[in-house]
Amino acid sequence: MSRELISNILKHIALAIFLILMVINSLLVFSKTAIFPNDYKETLYYKNDNAILNIIFLIIFSIVILFLSKYLKSKVSVKRLVLLIMIYAFISSLAFAILRRDYVQFDPFNVIDQASNFIRDNYSGLDKGNNYLYIYSHQITTVFIFQIILSTFGKATFILYLMQCFSISYIIFMLYKISNILFDDEEVNYITLILSALCFPLIFYVAFVYGTLPGMFLVLFSFYYLIKYYKEKLWYYLVVVIFSINLSILLIGNNLINLLSIFSILFITLIKKIDKKIILFIFFTLFVMYASKNLIVNYYESVSKKDISQGVNKISWVAMGMQEGDREAGWWNGFNYDIMTEENYNDDKVVEISKYSINQRLNVFKNNKEYAFDFYKRKYENQFIEPTFQSLLITAPQKDVDNESILLKIKNKILKELYFGTSNKIIFSIEKIFQIFIYFFSLVFTLAVYKRKNELFLLIPVSFIGGTIFHMIWEAKSRYIFPYFIFLIPIASFGFIYFKRQIINYYKNKYGGNIL
Repeated sequence: MSRELISNILKHIALAIFLILMVINSLLVFSKTAIFPNDYKETLYYKNDNAILNIIFLIIFSIVILFLSKYLKSKVSVKRLVLLIMIYAFISSLAFAILRRDYVQFDPFNVIDQASNFIRDNYSGLDKGNNYLYIYSHQITTVFIFQIILSTFGKATFILYLMQCFSISYIIFMLYKISNILFDDEEVNYITLILSALCFPLIFYVAFVYGTLPGMFLVLFSFYYLIKYYKEKLWYYLVVVIFSINLSILLIGNNLINLLSIFSILFITLIKKIDKKIILFIFFTLFVMYASKNLIVNYYESVSKKDISQGVNKISWVAMGMQEGDREAGWWNGFNYDIMTEENYNDDKVVEISKYSINQRLNVFKNNKEYAFDFYKRKYENQFIEPTFQSLLITAPQKDVDNESILLKIKNKILKELYFGTSNKIIFSIEKIFQIFIYFFSLVFTLAVYKRKNELFLLIPVSFIGGTIFHMIWEAKSRYIFPYFIFLIPIASFGFIYFKRQIINYYKNKYGGNIL
C-alpha cells in the first residue's frame, strides 16, 4: 500500500467522521432546540421544533444572506468590509462590556482576583485548602498572563474588557483570512464576513473575561500561518505557529485539542511526504509547551516560596463527565471539588474514588443500555443545539449563594431588554437559524471537498471532531463547544456558495438562462 494511499484513506476517514457529526447536528437542530430558563439557571430543557418550518426559515435566511452579499459586493470592497465589520464588532462588544462592567463572576472573577493578589505579592491563594488555585491549579497559566496584562496596562478590569473587544474583532479578521487563503473565492469571503457579523454570541462573550476569546484568536492565527506555510514553504511561519498555539494553550488548556488537530494534519501530510521542517516544528512545539508551563510554575514557586499543587486530578473530570447532576448529563455537579475537600486534598483518595465512580457508571451503562444511550444523547444534545452557547447565561449578572447562582436584579433598560425583552427573543431566533445554517452548510462543505486532495481542508473539521470527542468524555457545556462552532463559519460559507452554484448550474442545464 503506497504512502499516498494511506494518507488519502486517513483524510477520508476524518472527513467521514465530520460528515456524520454534521448530519447528526443538522437533524437535531432542524427538529429540536435546547433552551435555558428565564432565570438563567444551568437547567436546560428541550423544545421540539417544526422541521418543515425550520427548513423554510433556513431558505429565507439563505436568500437574505445571498442578496445582502450581492448588494455589499456591489457597494464595498471585501477589504473595506472586513474593516467595517471589525469596527462594528469592536464598538458593539465595547458597548456591551460597558453595560456589564460591574459584574465579573464565575471563573473569570477567581482568575482576575488571583492575578490582582499576585500583583500585590499576596500568594495565599496557593495555600493548601479551599483555595481556588490550590484546587484548580491548571488556571495558573491564565492567571500569569492576566497578571502581566494588568501589571503592564493598569490594574483596572476594564483593560481586560478591551483585550476581549480586540480579540472579537481579530477573530472575525482571522476567519476572513482563513476563508481567503483556503478557498481564494471572493463570494465565500463576503459570506464569511456577513455570518461573522451576525454571530451575536461572539459579542456577548466580551463580558466573560477569561482566556476563551484571545485563545480563539490565537488558534485561528495558528491555523492561518500553518496553511500559509504549506502554500509558501517559509520556515518562519512555523515559528509563528509554535508561539501562537502555545500562548493559546496557556490562556485555555483546552486549546491543546487544537494543537492535536494540527499534529493530526501534519501526520497525514508526513505520511505522503517527509518534511524535516515539520518534524522540527513538532519537536519545538512540544518543547515550548512543556517549558513555558514549567517556567510559570517555577516562577510562582520561587516568588511565593510555596509549592504549586497538582490540583484536582484529571481523572475526576472524566468521572464527573459520566454522571448525572442538577444541570444536565455530564455537566458540572461539584463532584471533583467535593471529593477533594472531603478527602483533605489527598490525591490518591481522589483517584481511588474517581476510578470507583467510573467503574460504577460503566456497570450502570452496561446493565441498562437504553439509559446509556439516553445519557450520552442528552450529553451530546445539550452541547450542540443551544443557539446562544451560554453567551447570555454566563454573562447575566449573578452571585453565588451557597453554591447556587442567584440572578441579580438588572436595572439598566438596555440590559433588561437584551436578557428578557423582545430583543432577546429576536436574537435567539436569529441564532437558531444561524446555527442550522452553519451545521447544514458545513455538511455540504464535506460533500464538496470529499474528493479533493488538499489536506488543509481537514484542519477545522478535525478540530471540531477533537472538541466533540473530548467533551463527550470530559465535562460538558455548550460554552466549551462555542469556539469549535465559530471555526465552522468559513467552511459553512464555502458550503453555501458551492450549494448555490450547484443549483444555478442545474437550472442552467435544465431550463437555460440564469436563476439569479
